[in-house]
Amino acid sequence: MSKIPLPHPVKGPLVAAWNEAHRLGWLARDYASAMACGRAERCSVCGEKRYMFYRRRVIPARLVELWGLTRRQAEALARKESCDCAGCGAKLRARRMAEVLLDLYPTDGRRAPDLRTWARSDEAGAMRIAEINRIDGIHETLENLARFHPSDYIPNAHPGAYVKGLRHEDLARLTYEDDRFDLVLTSETLEHVPDLARALDEVHRVLVPGGLHVFTAPVSPHFAETFPRARLRRDGSIEDLATPIRHPGGDVGYPVFTELGMDFPDWLAHAGFETETRFGPVRDDDLAQVYVSRKPTV
Repeated sequence: MSKIPLPHPVKGPLVAAWNEAHRLGWLARDYASAMACGRAERCSVCGEKRYMFYRRRVIPARLVELWGLTRRQAEALARKESCDCAGCGAKLRARRMAEVLLDLYPTDGRRAPDLRTWARSDEAGAMRIAEINRIDGIHETLENLARFHPSDYIPNAHPGAYVKGLRHEDLARLTYEDDRFDLVLTSETLEHVPDLARALDEVHRVLVPGGLHVFTAPVSPHFAETFPRARLRRDGSIEDLATPIRHPGGDVGYPVFTELGMDFPDWLAHAGFETETRFGPVRDDDLAQVYVSRKPTV
C-alpha cells in the first residue's frame, strides 16, 4: 500500500501533535516510575521538593557497547545524566554542583538552603561567574546575576561573537582577559575539547588567584590513564586515534577527543590547580563526582 502524501499545512501540525503526544507519554511514565520508587526529594537548585526522574534510556545500548560499560556503570551514568528535578530540570550532576557551590560560598556566614536562594544574595551578586556551555537548571538560576557570563560553543562562529544573543566561546581559546573570574562552571565539556591541556590552561588563566573551577567530567573507572580518542587536523577534519565515541548516542552527538582516566587529577595538577573531588571516589556505581579546582594565590 503506497503512502498518501500530506500537504505541508497538514503535515506540520500532525508531526507536532505526534511529538507532543510522545513527550507527554514518556513524562507520564517518568512520573509513574518516580512515584512508585519514592524518588522525591528537595532539589538543591530550585529548593522545591519534587520528583526526580530516573531515565535509563538516556544511555543508549550503542554507547554502552562502544564505551565498554558494565551494567552497573551504565546505570550509574544514567543516574548522572538524568534524575531530573520535575521542577527546574536540573540533572543529578547539576544538583551535585549546586550542593558544592552552597558549601563553598556561604551567605551571611551560613549555607544557603538552595541555589535559587543563594543567587538572590549580595555575595552571589558580587561574584564574577563564567558558565562555559549551558548547564540546565543552574543556568536559569544564575542568569539574572549582573556578573554572570554564559557562553556556548557555536561551530563556525568568531570567538567572542554573539549569535542570536548567545556568546560563542571555545574553551581552548577563551577571549576573556587574564584574572577575570572568581568562578568558572563547566559540566561534561572537557572531553569534547580537541586540546585538553590547553583548555585547562585557559581556565587557569581567566581565573583570579584563589578562583575556582567547579565542574563535572566523565572519568572512566576502567581506564587507568587518560588518552586521546581523536585529534583535529589542520583542515578541521577529525582523525580517530581509538574507537570513536560520541556523546550522548555513541555514534551520534559530540565527538570525544579525550578519554578521561583515573589519572585525570594529575592533569589538573600539571595545569597548576589544587583539586579536591566531591562525592568521590569514582566507582562503578557512582560516576557523578564534582571536581573543585583552585588556582593558587601564589
